[in-house]
Amino acid sequence: MNINVELRAKITFVISITMAVVAIIAVASLLINIGGISIFDGQEAVLHVIDWVIITIFIAEIFLRWLIAPSKLYYLRHNWLEFALFLFFLLQLLLFRKLINIFSVTKGYIVIIQTYIIITLLLKFIQGSSRIMRLNLKPEQLVLLSFLFVILAGAALLKMPNATPSDKPISTLDALFTATSATCVTGLILRDTGSEFTLLGQIIVLLLIQVGGLGLMTVTTSFALILGQSMGIRERMLIGDALSSQTLGKVSRTVIYIVVLTLIIEAIGATALYLAWANSDIFYAQIPNPGRHPVTVLYYSVFHAVSAFCNAGFSLFKDNLMYFHNHIAENVAVTFLIISGGLGFGVIVNVLRYDGFYKVFGSLTDAKGLRFARLTNAKGLWFKKRGEKLTLHSKVVLITTGILVFVATILILGIEWNKSLSEFSFKGKLLSAYFQSVTPRTAGFNTIDISQLTSACYFLMIILMFIGASPGSTGGGIKTSTLTTLLSSLRAVLQGKQSVEMFCRMIPSDVINKALVIVVASLLMLSVFAFILLITEEGEPIKIIFELFSAYGTVGLSAGLTPQLSAIGKIIIIITMFIGRIGPLTLALAIRRRRETGNYEYPSESVMIG
Repeated sequence: MNINVELRAKITFVISITMAVVAIIAVASLLINIGGISIFDGQEAVLHVIDWVIITIFIAEIFLRWLIAPSKLYYLRHNWLEFALFLFFLLQLLLFRKLINIFSVTKGYIVIIQTYIIITLLLKFIQGSSRIMRLNLKPEQLVLLSFLFVILAGAALLKMPNATPSDKPISTLDALFTATSATCVTGLILRDTGSEFTLLGQIIVLLLIQVGGLGLMTVTTSFALILGQSMGIRERMLIGDALSSQTLGKVSRTVIYIVVLTLIIEAIGATALYLAWANSDIFYAQIPNPGRHPVTVLYYSVFHAVSAFCNAGFSLFKDNLMYFHNHIAENVAVTFLIISGGLGFGVIVNVLRYDGFYKVFGSLTDAKGLRFARLTNAKGLWFKKRGEKLTLHSKVVLITTGILVFVATILILGIEWNKSLSEFSFKGKLLSAYFQSVTPRTAGFNTIDISQLTSACYFLMIILMFIGASPGSTGGGIKTSTLTTLLSSLRAVLQGKQSVEMFCRMIPSDVINKALVIVVASLLMLSVFAFILLITEEGEPIKIIFELFSAYGTVGLSAGLTPQLSAIGKIIIIITMFIGRIGPLTLALAIRRRRETGNYEYPSESVMIG
C-alpha cells in the first residue's frame, strides 16, 4: 500500500489517539475484573464483550500499522513480538476449543483474553515510555515523576477489594502509605503484610518493591532492549544520568547488567532460603495455612529474597524474622542479599571484574576443563580478557560498609548483651548483633524486638539509618561515600591540606560541596519533620525520631509507632520516604527553575566561622 508521508502521519496520529483511549478502557476493565470491583449486576457479560472489542482493536492496530509501514519487512522485524503474541493467542483459543469438555468455557476464555490484554498493555507501556523520555524533561524530573507514577498506581491497585480481606478493607491514605513504602523500598507498615493482604495484594506489594528497587526507567528500558528497540541519544543521556553512567555507549549494557545481576542475586538468595525453609518446622509454624507444599516455600523464599535485595524489609511473617535469630542459614542469606543490594550495581560489577576476583575464579575448572572466567566471558556478562582494578568509589564503598558493619556489631553486642539479647545463646547474640548491624543502614528486617531496645541502641541505629546504603543501590540515606568524603574533608582541614585526598586520589571540590549540601539539606528537612511529629504524635521522643530516620533512610525498622501514626504523621512519613528514596538533591534539581547566570563574579570578602 503506497501512502504519502503526510497521510501516513495523519493515520498514525489517529491510531495513537484511539489506542490511548482503548488502553484506558482496557486498564479499567482489568481493574474491575481482577480487583473484584462491583458496579452493577450482570457486569461480567458486559465486560467480556468489552474485552473482545479491545482485543479486536489491538489486533486491527497491528495489521493497520503494518499496512501503512514504508517497509513491511522492517516493521515485522521490529514488532515481531506483537505478531507472535497474536498467533499464540489464536492457538490458545483453538486449543481451548478442543478441550471444551474439560474446562469451563467462560472462565477459560476470560483467563486467555485477560492475559492477552495484560501483555499487550505492557508492550504498549514499554513503547510509550521511550516517547516520554523524548519530552523536554530534566533527568531529575523524570526520576521524580516515574516514582510518583508507580506510587499512585500501586495505591490504586491496593485499594481494589480483592487486594485485602473482605473484613479488613484498606483506607486510601493507608494504601498510599503502603505503596510509598514498597516503591521507596522502605518497609514501614501500617498492617501485617502476610495476614492483612490477600495473595493479590502481596503480589502487588512485591512488584512495587521490585520496580521501586530497580527504578521504573531501568525496568522499561531493559524490556525495550530485550524486544530489540534501540535507544536514542536523549534516552541514553537520561538513563545514563539516572544510573550515573558516564559513557553513553555503555548505557544499554549497564541497564542489562543491572537487571541480570538483580535476577541472579535474587535467585541465589531465594534458593538459599528455600533450602533453609523446606524442612523447617519453625517456618511452617509461622505461615497461616500450614502444609508442607513446595510452592508455598518457594513463594515465601522469592518474596523475602526480592524484599531483602531491594532493601525493602517487607516480610510475610507476623514477627518478621525474629524466630530465625538463631539460624545461621537465614541470617547469612538475608544479610548477603541486603549488603549486595546496598553496595550499588556499579560496585558489584567492578568487584566481579576485579583482577583478584578474576584470578581466583579463573583458576577454577569445570568438568570439561574450561576455565570459569573464560566461559563466563564468552557469554559477555562480567569478565573481560583481563581483570580490572577496583575504582576509588568501589574501595570507599566496600571499606566503609565493612567498617560500619563490624563496629555496629560490636556496639550492639555491648549495649544489648544483658538487655534485649539477655535470653539468647552466645550464637544467637552474635548472629542477632551482626544481623541488626546490617539492617539499619538499608533494610528493615529484624531478628530482635526493636521496641525493646535501649535508648543508646536507638541512637546508634539512627546514625546508621542516616548514613544509609551506597550510591546507585536500592537503599536510602546520605550514602556511605558521602560520609567518607566529608570525613576525608575534615581530616584535610585538620592537617592543613588544601586538597581532599583518598587512596592517593584527589577529590574534586564540586563533589565535596555536593556531599555537604546533601547532609545539610537532609538534617534541615529532618529537623522540620521531627518538630512536626513531636507535636502531632504521642510516644517517646527517641522512638518518634527513630521512625522518622527509618523512613528517610528507607530502612523500615519500627519501634512500634508506625501503626499508631495520626493522619498528619502518616503524610509526613510518606513525604520522608519519598525524599529519602530519590534524594534531597534530586528533588531540589527537579523543582528548580532554570536561570541564566551572568558572566561575572562579585568581589570576595571573608566571614568569621566557628
